[in-house]
Amino acid sequence: MKRFSRQSGFTLIKVMLLSTMASVVVFTSMKDTLVQERLSGNFQKDLNARLQAEKGVFATADDLNDYVTSGNTAATLADVLGNVSGINNQVTGDGQFSTTITSPEAGIIEIGSLGNKYGVDAANNMVAVFKFTDAVVEPVFNNPVTGCKGVNLSGSGLVDSYDSKTGSYEDTKSNNGDVNTVIGDSDVVLSGHSPIRGDVKASGILYLKGSSPVIGNVQSNTGIDISHGSGTRVQGDALTQGFIIHRGGDITGVVRANGNVEMLWGADILNDGNDPLDIQYGGTGQFELATEHSQDGVYYSAAKFNVNPNVEAVRVYDPDSPNHDSSTVDECDPLALPGNMPTIMAANNSQENLVVKSNQIFTFRPQRAGLEEKVQGQWQETREWISSETDIYLFGVNKQVHGRLNEDSEYVYNMKSLTIGGDGLVNVKTVASNDIGGGDVIWLIDGDFIMTGNSRLHIAKGTSLTIFVTGKVRLGGSAQVITEEPGITESGLGTFNIFSSYKPEPNNNSADNKNGVIVSGTSSLYAVIYAPLTSISMNGSGQFFGTVRGATIEANGGSGIHFDEALKELKLGNAGTVKEPAKLEFMGWRYKHPEEFTDETDTTSNGE
Repeated sequence: MKRFSRQSGFTLIKVMLLSTMASVVVFTSMKDTLVQERLSGNFQKDLNARLQAEKGVFATADDLNDYVTSGNTAATLADVLGNVSGINNQVTGDGQFSTTITSPEAGIIEIGSLGNKYGVDAANNMVAVFKFTDAVVEPVFNNPVTGCKGVNLSGSGLVDSYDSKTGSYEDTKSNNGDVNTVIGDSDVVLSGHSPIRGDVKASGILYLKGSSPVIGNVQSNTGIDISHGSGTRVQGDALTQGFIIHRGGDITGVVRANGNVEMLWGADILNDGNDPLDIQYGGTGQFELATEHSQDGVYYSAAKFNVNPNVEAVRVYDPDSPNHDSSTVDECDPLALPGNMPTIMAANNSQENLVVKSNQIFTFRPQRAGLEEKVQGQWQETREWISSETDIYLFGVNKQVHGRLNEDSEYVYNMKSLTIGGDGLVNVKTVASNDIGGGDVIWLIDGDFIMTGNSRLHIAKGTSLTIFVTGKVRLGGSAQVITEEPGITESGLGTFNIFSSYKPEPNNNSADNKNGVIVSGTSSLYAVIYAPLTSISMNGSGQFFGTVRGATIEANGGSGIHFDEALKELKLGNAGTVKEPAKLEFMGWRYKHPEEFTDETDTTSNGE
C-alpha cells in the first residue's frame, strides 16, 4: 500500500508540472495573440491615418488643378500660391486631415498633409511633390503693327522696335518691328519706301511692292508676290505654303514654297547661310535664266529642288479655341472689348459733350478734375469735376493702383464726347498737389474723341491716361499728345492707351465711316491703340511709338512706327493668347520627419 501511494504522489507531481507548463504555454499564446492584436490594431489605425493624409493630398491637388484649368490657364506659380490655400481640419467620418501648400524651390509645389484617425490615437504625415510649369502666353501687344484683316503700308516711315524700359529709342532700337495679320486669307501690302526691320507674316498673300527691303523673314499662307526691282528685297528667308513670284532683286536667305515658283530674269537667291538648297518647291517651277537660276551648276528646275518643303502655316486665331466665344469675341479681339464695352459704359451717368476751347485748361487727376479759364485776364478755376467709381474688367486681375479707395474698382471720368480744339490744353497730372506720387486717369467716352488745331494733351511724368471710346478717334492737324515719360508706369499701365469698340456702319464705304481711328498729326505720338472692329489710318508725318492693333491698318504718311517692346509685359485682364496652358505634374512622394513637418505647418501659410 505504501508503494502504491508513493507512485501516486509522483504521478500527481507530473500532472501538476504538465498543467503548469500547459498554463504557461496558454498564457504565452494569449500574450502573443494580444500583442499581435494590438500590432494589427495600430497598423490599421496608422493605415487609416495614412488614408486620411492621402485624402488631404488629393483634395488639395484637385483644388490646384481646378484653379489652373478653370479660366486661369495663364496663372503663374505666384498666382496659384496666392489664390489656393491649404485645407484646415477637414473632417471625414471619424478622421480628419489638414494640408499646407509650400514652394520650397522654383517650379516646385509641395502639399504637406497630416491625417488623423480616432482623435490623436493615430497620425500620419505625407508630402506630395508637384512640378509647376508656367503657361506659354503670347502677349496681346507683340508687334508694332497687327492688322487682323489686312495691312497696307504705303508711306515712307521706318518700322522697327526699341525698349523704353532700358533706354531711349536711339539707344535701344532693334529689328523686332514685325508686321502681321491674324485672320485667314488676310493680305499684307508693302509699297512704301522705308525698310521693315522685322519679320512680315501674312495669313493671305504678301505683296512686296516698295523699293526698300524687309530686314527679316517673310512668310505667307497663300503666296508671296515680289514686284520688279533691284537690290535687296528680303534680307532673310522667303517661306510660304503657297506660291512665290519673284520678279526682281535679291533674297539673301533661301526660298521655300509648298506650291509653284516663278523667277524672272532680275531675281536672285543669294543663300548667305550656305544652305545645301537655295530653293525648294512642291509645285511647278518656271525660271527665265537657267544659268543664273542655279546652284553649283545644277538648275533650279532639277528634281533635287522640286521637293515639297512642308512650310509651316502662319498661325491664325482658331474660332474653336477656349478663348473664342463667337457671340462676344472676334478673332482680332483677345481682350473681348466690344462685348464688355456696354458694361463699362453702363456706369456712364453723364451725357455731357465736353468741349475744351481756346483759353481753357482742363486738368484731370485720378479723383478730381478742374476747368480753368481766363476771366478778366486771369486764370481762374470755373468748374470742378469729381470722378466716379467703376469696375473695369481689364484692370481687375492685376489690381492696379489708381489712387482709389476700393482696390477692386477704378476712378473714372464719364462724358458723352470730348473735343479739344484750338489752343485748348488738357493736363493729366499726378495724385498729390505737388505732382509727386503718380496716378492713373481713365476716361469713358460714349461717343467721339477729337483733337484739332493746336490742341494739346499733356500727360505728366508718373501718370497714365486710358481712354475707352465707342465713337471715332481723330488726332489730327497740329494736335499734340505729350507724354513726359513714355512707356509703362509704375502701376503697370501704358502711358497713353486708347481702347475703341467703334464698328463702321454697314454698307457705308466712306473713309470717315470706315476708319474709326485716324492719326494724322505732325507731332510724335506714344500710344497703345486697340481698335479690333475698325480700320486705323495713320497718315501723319510725326513718329509713332508704341503699338497699333486694328481690323485693318493703313499707313501712307511719312511717320515711322516704332514698337516699344516693354509693352509685351503689359497684361490687362486675361489678355494674351495661351499657346500652352499652365501645367501641374505629380513628381512623387517626399519623406519628412513628423517634427520637421510640424515646424513647417506652424510657420508656413499658403506658400508665403
